Amino acid sequence: MNRNRYLIGALLVCTLTLAQIDRSVQPQAGPEPEINFGTPQEYQFSNGLTLMVVENHKLPQVSVSLRIDSPLYTEGERAGINGLLTRMMGKGSTNVSKDAFEEEIDFMGAHFHFNSDGAHASSLTRYFPRVFELLADATLHPNFIESELTKEKDKLIEALKTSEKDVKTVARRVENLLSYGPAHPRGEYITESSIGNTDMAALKAQYQKMFHAQNAYLIVVGDIDFATAKKMTKKHFGRWKKGTVATSQFPAPTNVAQTEIAFVEMPNAVQSEISAIFTFDLDKKNPDYYAAMIANQILGGGGEARLFLNLREDKGYTYGAYASLSDSRKTKARLRAFASVRNAVTDSAIVQMIYEIGRLGKEFVTEEELETVKQKYSGSLIGSLEDPENIANFAYSTKTQQLPEDFYNNLLKNIKKVTREDIQRVGNKYFSDKQLRIVVTGKGSDILSNLENVKMGNQVLSVKYYDKYGTATVRPSFSKPIPAGITAQTIIENYLDAIGGRAALEKIKSRHTVYEANLQGMTIQMEEKKADNTKMSMEIKMMGNTVQRIVINSEAAFMEAQGQKIPIPEAQKEASQASLPIFPELFFGEKVTLKGIVDKDGKEAYEIQINEEKTYYFDTTTHLKIAEINVQDGSAVETKITAYKEVSGLKIPETVVSQMGPQEVNFVLKSVRFNSVFSAAEFQ
Repeated sequence: MNRNRYLIGALLVCTLTLAQIDRSVQPQAGPEPEINFGTPQEYQFSNGLTLMVVENHKLPQVSVSLRIDSPLYTEGERAGINGLLTRMMGKGSTNVSKDAFEEEIDFMGAHFHFNSDGAHASSLTRYFPRVFELLADATLHPNFIESELTKEKDKLIEALKTSEKDVKTVARRVENLLSYGPAHPRGEYITESSIGNTDMAALKAQYQKMFHAQNAYLIVVGDIDFATAKKMTKKHFGRWKKGTVATSQFPAPTNVAQTEIAFVEMPNAVQSEISAIFTFDLDKKNPDYYAAMIANQILGGGGEARLFLNLREDKGYTYGAYASLSDSRKTKARLRAFASVRNAVTDSAIVQMIYEIGRLGKEFVTEEELETVKQKYSGSLIGSLEDPENIANFAYSTKTQQLPEDFYNNLLKNIKKVTREDIQRVGNKYFSDKQLRIVVTGKGSDILSNLENVKMGNQVLSVKYYDKYGTATVRPSFSKPIPAGITAQTIIENYLDAIGGRAALEKIKSRHTVYEANLQGMTIQMEEKKADNTKMSMEIKMMGNTVQRIVINSEAAFMEAQGQKIPIPEAQKEASQASLPIFPELFFGEKVTLKGIVDKDGKEAYEIQINEEKTYYFDTTTHLKIAEINVQDGSAVETKITAYKEVSGLKIPETVVSQMGPQEVNFVLKSVRFNSVFSAAEFQ
């Protein structure tokens, strides 16, 4: 009742306020927002180190960013050595042990990390002198321990092995190689062999090559004055050796002569990874820079952008479609439009992606589109002022790219000057659909025949074939002969026999299962109850607390969370009703389709399409179901069954691997009961 009174009171206040507004008069616009990132005070020491300080005394916090402005260069037979060096830095110093170092950082509540081109640290003002000292100590006297190097190499190699079948990892690797070339720093990739080639001697030599004062920048932002920062820098970095800046030569990236498709075969792909790529020259000093950034936002900058609205909102091909645009400071700039789409619509998604890229140069954007994107971009820019590391990035870019001192302070003004004519002009120049390299990584047996018929205008696009390491290859073959007498129906019957037999399964009138998984130290429990093939209840708990409950019966379907019941949308009701049977395979009948024999994680499997949203895979030897794919909201989600357990003469999935975002989570069967009696309330 008190809550109702509060709501009624708030409503009355709003009503009275609105009544005083004259809606016939357009409200006056507020003043244009102004931004000021601050102009850093600078000092270059005799060893080449440049100090830059941006004072901001609003909060008792200080951050420091160390940047090593090294050129791009290939790592060759030791590809990945810089990543290993980054992992080894920050593990204490020759003066402070790793454990003591980490304990002190934790005690001060400081943030501290090394990255590919330097390091960053931040803390409260009172702790900053010590944090700064630790940063200098870890940088100048790194604690390279043989056992730590072995551990980091093992972790990297294990990650490589794990990612061998990861479609996104393979897609990014081939995209980069084809975009830049194998002899380009951004085209090469690490391998188990290249990691193995890196020993302690090579790591120390790499440190000497990379970490020296000649091309280093120290950017300090926050509650500190310039004189103090200069004194601290001289004390802790003054003896840092000057060194020699490494040089490197590599071929410039090239585009294809005309738009073509590069196909990468990944038989385990549950959806296709699509990227449309084009490289060009565009740095921050180019007058086109501002319009190109806004054009990219219009194309693929978020939920209001054209790719998202077309491929997701209108067509329902994907969960999301986006575009990114880098500038060309050390190599050519790159446009990359990308999406993960359902196999069945891969060719259609490519057509729409090419259309949206080309449209920027063929017709004017609307004033509404342009204004919406400008406001979003401006808001993001203003919000970036809250992060001292961003301010350090702006100061560093201004210095190293020889930008005008007021470049970032005037960025908002220059963005606002961009016109529809500017967008069309840069659209023709940098967003042309004529020389796009369309890289598609996916399951060829599902998508390749359609890919080979994609047209741009009246011309069928050329398709080239690559393996998962970017090596050109011949067209992959997918035909595997299906044994005589094998149909979708016989495969389903063989599966039913393998898990206990149709007669035994039909005697099961209810099933109660509990599965558990561990995710980042938290226990997730999934409890499912099914009865009479017409009712289902699923409760998901985290650390013992219910976070979600789903109930489906012949009349209703809803999800319950935080005490609120949310009806399952009508469009999903039919699919939810199909999940009610205890063993759905008992009722498939003639509706399912055998698509073929495929490789599924190293096993031959029959691929059975249940409906447009669901596909099952059955081991050709054991006849057991080993995976299923469900399409949800334009995105394909795979579930794997890696082990079965026999209970009361029936085989039940014991280990189920489910996708949760980018992670795979192992759910293990904790208990199962058949023919229990449930109360009616459990399904309401």
